[in-house]
Amino acid sequence: MSVKRPPRRADARTRPAAWIALLLLVLAWPGGVAAAGVPIEVDRLRADLPASAIDELRAGAHDALFEPQTYAALVPSPDGAVWYRIRPVAAWSSPFSPVLRVFDPQGLRIEAWLPPGYAGSTTSIYQPLADPGFTRHALVFRLPQDLAAGTPVYLRIAPERAIPRAIDLVPVTEARAQDLARAQLDIVFPAVQLATVLVMLSFFFALRERMYIWFAGHVLFIVLYELYAFGVGYGLPPFHWLAPLEARPLWFCAALSAAFLCQFTRRFLELGSVAPRLDRLLVLAYWPLAAVAACAAIPPLSAGWWLEKALAVTFAVLAPLLILAGLVAWQRGGRRGGFYLCAWTPGLLLVFVRLLQLLMHWPLPEWLVFTLPATFAFASLVLAFGLADSTLSIRHERDVANRLAERDALTGALNRRAILANLNGAFQRAREGGRPLSLLFLDLDHFKQINDRHGHAAGDRCLGALIAPVMSELRQGDALGRYGGEEFLIVLPGATAANAEVVAERIRARIEALPVLVSGIRIGLTLSIGIAGLDADLVTPRELIERADMALYRAKSSGRNCVRTHPEEPLEPVPESAP
Repeated sequence: MSVKRPPRRADARTRPAAWIALLLLVLAWPGGVAAAGVPIEVDRLRADLPASAIDELRAGAHDALFEPQTYAALVPSPDGAVWYRIRPVAAWSSPFSPVLRVFDPQGLRIEAWLPPGYAGSTTSIYQPLADPGFTRHALVFRLPQDLAAGTPVYLRIAPERAIPRAIDLVPVTEARAQDLARAQLDIVFPAVQLATVLVMLSFFFALRERMYIWFAGHVLFIVLYELYAFGVGYGLPPFHWLAPLEARPLWFCAALSAAFLCQFTRRFLELGSVAPRLDRLLVLAYWPLAAVAACAAIPPLSAGWWLEKALAVTFAVLAPLLILAGLVAWQRGGRRGGFYLCAWTPGLLLVFVRLLQLLMHWPLPEWLVFTLPATFAFASLVLAFGLADSTLSIRHERDVANRLAERDALTGALNRRAILANLNGAFQRAREGGRPLSLLFLDLDHFKQINDRHGHAAGDRCLGALIAPVMSELRQGDALGRYGGEEFLIVLPGATAANAEVVAERIRARIEALPVLVSGIRIGLTLSIGIAGLDADLVTPRELIERADMALYRAKSSGRNCVRTHPEEPLEPVPESAP
């Protein structure tokens, strides 16, 4: 079956760029008349007659004023009401009753006179639907099963923007199947976006960062925009309370969503430091959008369609500005800029296509009805990942800062505060769990002589050289920290004094065999180590340190390069095969 197309508004005498031609071709591709329907003749009346003229029209008094249209679409007029006569070319033969559909119903208010009785009725998506079995993606008119060829349907369209609205005549079963598919998409995209809103609100309450609330507000108003754009909002409590405002909720939600996006973009891309001029431009863009939202909320200020045109012009300027902001942030090394470009480039390009469609009065292509919300959902997901990545980066930076705050700058071991905190925690857990705990007190022998003979740089290098071999003898959960100068503490949770002696002897032997070269000179290093184990007499970690220090003093007094354990009983030789 041949399909009649809505008109194209391109001037054949012009030579537009290739992408403009392609864009026009895509925009002109309608949902079309379904294959299971029948061709229809669409005639437009040249005169603006009142609704009371229906009897005269049915009697054929004005047949000479009807002009055949070469396309299956209705084109309203902003200057007055428009009459259309629609007739099937052939008799209806499907076993299912026919329905006439008018797509892209935003703004339309249609008076219809349908066979067989031709009782007049007025319908729009802003009022309760005569047939609640359909969504509001199209205005649907049921026709009789025995619809004969040439039987007219009369439609009178109230003054409206001159945007072509595709129409078709299909069986009710096909109309319901397509409507169900659209209803499922009505749910999918807002559901995805609302999930990201909940996640971002959780981030906001946890981190108290305004960036998350701006993003949540932006997505929330996109969802509301989609509900009204799909027509769902006009019949869904409590959103249907705004139905008397007709298209104004669309403008209100679109303006606020864009205003929130400006604020989110500034903070997410850190434009204040990355691109101050772009940051100031987005601050300026916020206020016109807020003004448009305010006007949309006040019906006397938003009469007519001037507000939609103002919004379209604002978006036409804002969309390239947002993409530029993401590009600048990305080029200057920001991961967030990459996330932003990936998220918003498809959506902003389709927004620009939608603006062209509205400003140029092109027909709304069916593919754009859902691809635009799909890109919004995609953008929400990608930006949610970007925000999660940003949160992880902040956490990583915090962890690095905490690590640096706990580490000794020279050796990389835990600093005094951190090793004492570790000891306190291990001491408390050992007491509560009845488990052993040992402490090693290490001192680098003759460190002052090393500094005096070879310089402080050599001494620093010797201290740093101790860490790797000492750490190689420790288990996961053990802790090494610099207590001060050339002194180190090692906390061994779960280790008895006997176990600690084995570990200490291995450490001592490793350091004794460690070659340290400074300016071609080999410096021999040795360690004296004192050991103290937890017993019932100890009350505080400080006492454990004092006992280990006493054992260290014995090691120093015994000639250095040896291990001693508190109390002062002589040590038994430790076999090399000891675990």
